[in-house]
Amino acid sequence: MLNQHRGKLCALRVFIFMFILSFVFWISGPTLVQASDIGWTTALDDIDRLYDKFSTLKAANALEKQQIQSLNKENNDKLKEINKNVRLIDKAKLDQLKSTSDQAQQKYGPLLKEYTELGKKAAEARKRKDQKSALLYDLKRNAIKTSVNHARQEIAAKKKTLTAARKQTTAKAKVVKDTLLGVQSLKKQVTAENHSIAELNKTRTAADKRYKIAVKQGNAVAAAAELGLMVDALTQIQASQQKIYAWQQTIANTLKLAESRLPD
Repeated sequence: MLNQHRGKLCALRVFIFMFILSFVFWISGPTLVQASDIGWTTALDDIDRLYDKFSTLKAANALEKQQIQSLNKENNDKLKEINKNVRLIDKAKLDQLKSTSDQAQQKYGPLLKEYTELGKKAAEARKRKDQKSALLYDLKRNAIKTSVNHARQEIAAKKKTLTAARKQTTAKAKVVKDTLLGVQSLKKQVTAENHSIAELNKTRTAADKRYKIAVKQGNAVAAAAELGLMVDALTQIQASQQKIYAWQQTIANTLKLAESRLPD
């Protein structure tokens, strides 16, 4: 009797456990399904919202990129033109002065050479104690000394004029070049920001690949997450491009200022 009572008690305990477990599954089952449905619906809502934002950002960034490229080309062309004009400052005047200086040097070159040679010969004759030859060389040398002095003065005057003109030209060019110093600094900033954009594009491309895989697998949650990463990358790219465009505008204004400081 005791064994039978124990058997009935054990069976009752098993029945009660199975009943409780079944009750838990009955309650939790619909809850899990509802949670999954909520996650799926939220993901679809996120995709709908993010995709519109993604499309808007992508189109805006493409347009801004074109504007940046156009302005950058204009700035580069203008910079080349300004640098060319800097090299042309007073070029005709300097070429003329240099030509005049060279002509004077060529004109009096033989005379100066003769004067120098006569001095050397007179010195050599004295070393040989040939006073007669030394006297003759001195006479010839002294005869052209006045012409030589005049030639040296004329050559020196033309060189001085050329040197002074070159200094004036250098000063004029410096005004323009000093204005352009800020351009190089801004160009370095543009280069650094372009590097950041390149890294962000790598992140976006990787997220895009994962997004497409998630779409093929029907994984809305993963697709929404990757689309969110792409939107974040595009948002940062937009911010970087806006910086670059602002810098390019500053460069354009600086170039206008530099151009205005070129001499007429």
